[in-house]
This record gives sequence, structure tokens and C-alpha cells, in this order.
Amino acid sequence: MTAMIQGVFRALAEDTENPAAAMARVNRVLSRRAVKSRFATSFYGMLWPDGRFVSSNAGHNPPIVVRSDGTVHRLEKGGMPLGMFAKAAYEEEEMLLASGDTLLLFSDGISEAANPEGEEFGDERLIQTLCGARELEADTLLDLLFAEAREFAGAAPQTDDMTALIVRCKPAAAASGA
Repeated sequence: MTAMIQGVFRALAEDTENPAAAMARVNRVLSRRAVKSRFATSFYGMLWPDGRFVSSNAGHNPPIVVRSDGTVHRLEKGGMPLGMFAKAAYEEEEMLLASGDTLLLFSDGISEAANPEGEEFGDERLIQTLCGARELEADTLLDLLFAEAREFAGAAPQTDDMTALIVRCKPAAAASGA
């Protein structure tokens, strides 16, 4: 199913600058081809060099934006998971990412990592980790996030993978190579 979703996104989303429309197109195709009772969550965002970020969330864990001043924003606008209903509608949201802002996309394997007592790592710990170390480089911050979740879980067996992507906005001069 993952390979099919990737192929459909590649074929249908490339020719639009509108993430909500891309989600709707992908959803229509998947709802016709999907195996009964199978669906997928997804997040689709487009980032322009000027920092404009437009996204749509199809039932995925809401990505987190931590501004350079420590304020937090969740990217929740979108719609139903892909493949559930052919006529599902999708919304999008637009924001301007500035120098020093951090965007985190993550799978539920991180937020639902459970310790031996069954307590989940949760979004609040995830946000605390991001906010507490927002001055770190993106790769170091990503390593820290995984380490914190694994340390929290301890020896408890996990049932899901941990996947994450961090995007850090750099100053305009650094981004252009000057």
C-alpha cells in the first residue's frame, strides 16, 4: 500500500501548488483502489525559498512548528485519512516560516512510545524536548528526540517504528550561500 501511495502522490501531486487539491486527487484514486478497510494518514507540505509553507494534513499526527521565540503551532488543517471516502474534502493552511523556526513531522511511533508502566511518551514531552533544545542543529535535535523517546521507553517492547523529519529555517544569507 505504501508503494501505491507513493506512486499516486508522485503522479498526481507534482503538477499542483495546492496541497489540499493534491490530497483530494490522491484520495480519490486511493479510495477506488484501496483494499477494504485500509487507509493511510498523510501530511503534504510545500516550502518555498521565501519561507512560505502551505500544507494539508490527512489524519496524520499534526506536525509541530516551534518558532525561534519558543511559541508552538500544530499543523492540523486537512481532512480524513486517505482512501476512506472518495468525496472527502481537504483544507490547507499557510504560514510563513522564519529564520530559526523548526518544523517537526513525526510518526506515532514516537509519541506513542510506551514505558514499562504503559505510559506514552506523548506530544507534550515531544514539544518540551523541541522547545528545550531549539538552538541545536537539526540533525543533533533529531538524534536527541529519538534518544529521549528511547530512554523514556526503557526496556519496554515497542510496536511501531519511530520516524521523524526536522526542517530548520536558516537565515536568508546562509541559505543562499553568502
